Amino acid sequence: FNPSQSPNYGFIIPSAPSPNLRAFLEYVDALHAWDFDALMSSFDDALEHRILPQSLGRPVLNKRQYGEYFRGVMPLFRKFQLTIHEVIEAGDKMTIHASSTGESITGAPYANEYTYIVQFVPPPPNQGGKALPKMRFVKEFVDSSATVKFFTEERAKAKARE
Repeated sequence: FNPSQSPNYGFIIPSAPSPNLRAFLEYVDALHAWDFDALMSSFDDALEHRILPQSLGRPVLNKRQYGEYFRGVMPLFRKFQLTIHEVIEAGDKMTIHASSTGESITGAPYANEYTYIVQFVPPPPNQGGKALPKMRFVKEFVDSSATVKFFTEERAKAKARE
């Protein structure tokens, strides 16, 4: 059994993606470009972002707090690529199974796996008719073992360089 050959493990962007999927794909594009402003524009001003499982002890972050958190993560990476494996949409909610690979600024490889559960809200009326929905509630489940190991080691290396 090779999961990469399973018909349930390969995501293909539909020819006419929903507005919510287009919004999530813009978020992915911002991640690939490592564009902080574009990334943050994907979120509603009333964002509630959770990094789960709860055993990681991460607090719920609002948009400002998530921005501060992400600004702290960005300098740790040289490369980052997110691959979507599956998307399930239901109304204003979307579940995404994804994985990432990357490289830290110290050359350490990075790999993680995610399940995002996202609830979208319509864009603010002042953004015009072509604006995309915004992510309001985000639950980002991560590979807790890989996450703790990578960030503990990379933050220790960063501290040693200071």
